[in-house]
Amino acid sequence: MEEDVDQLNHAELVDKNFVLFAEGCFGLFTSKIAASLIRYRGDRCVAVIDSRKAGHTVQDVLGYGGAIPIVGRVEHVLPLRPEVMVIGKGLHSAELPSGWKPHLLAAVRNGLHLINSIHYRLTDDPDIARAVRAQGVTVWETKDSPTVPLNRARVLDLDTWVIHTCGSDSNIGKKTAALQIWHEANRTGTPTGFAATGQTGMLISGHGIAVDGVPGDFMAGAVEHVVMEAAAGNEWVVVEGQGSLNHIGFSGVALAILHGALPHALVFCHRLGAERTKVWETPIIPIPELIRMNEELTVFERPAEVAAVSVNSVGFSEEDYRREAEKLEADTGLPVVDPVREGGAARLVDILRAHRQRTADRQLVRQR
Repeated sequence: MEEDVDQLNHAELVDKNFVLFAEGCFGLFTSKIAASLIRYRGDRCVAVIDSRKAGHTVQDVLGYGGAIPIVGRVEHVLPLRPEVMVIGKGLHSAELPSGWKPHLLAAVRNGLHLINSIHYRLTDDPDIARAVRAQGVTVWETKDSPTVPLNRARVLDLDTWVIHTCGSDSNIGKKTAALQIWHEANRTGTPTGFAATGQTGMLISGHGIAVDGVPGDFMAGAVEHVVMEAAAGNEWVVVEGQGSLNHIGFSGVALAILHGALPHALVFCHRLGAERTKVWETPIIPIPELIRMNEELTVFERPAEVAAVSVNSVGFSEEDYRREAEKLEADTGLPVVDPVREGGAARLVDILRAHRQRTADRQLVRQR
């Protein structure tokens, strides 16, 4: 019973007006949680905290989001009546960054709930924990590991068609591609669930699991659990990808999602023009090889193919985008789509529907 109450609290937090904390890092690629929440939940965001960009608007920095103000301190946003402060940046670290604590304490002491997106548990800090107890606010530690079973491949028994967004690196658009497909498929009459595997997807959809906070043996089971939940009443499920198979830090997470989701089809995601990974600066393996790697590591019981390449083409002119997209299409033999630049995932969803039909036709031929 206690678990149900906690989950209800988390769901309630997602629907409250929030301020995004992105001190010293607000930007499209430097605070991807904040950038995604503004794109998909911007109606609930009252302000962003980043003292380096105070006085600007979100539109000035991201190119979308409108007149949401950027302020320097928690006290400056209180007149806008936020109820929650969301940490808008994930970290490749389990430490509380220097300089963040005063902002967090100020938020709690002014009655704001906290949604924590980093691996460091805020309530492990004695001062923050003391302030939380004194104010009676809620802290959602999104990286806390849930209790889940081992993977039992129950997804194989579903009638739901499962799509998984994999990719060439972290922070390149796997979540965005999945969300765009989810919205468009539902808009055009295919009931579709979204299986969130990271904290941003959880905050946008209101459910899911941050799989990178789950112990290794249970990662695939956690993904299975999320897919099973998202499949209820739906014809499709879109599973958000994390990391990549060639990622030094997160290859294990990527593989666990691939095997826990047991997808029927893959959408491969890539930041157009990227040649090296962001954090470790290792060369990105040629995209056709990465596509083959993902396809070959799907399981024997349900081999899956990449249906399309979804790209993030931020910074490219329309002419340069077309040229690079055509080159990638020639290299991979697959259609290339930017579901943000193109104003939605209509073409991507059409490609997936056609891919599903071709796959079904091939299976009928084999059965004969």
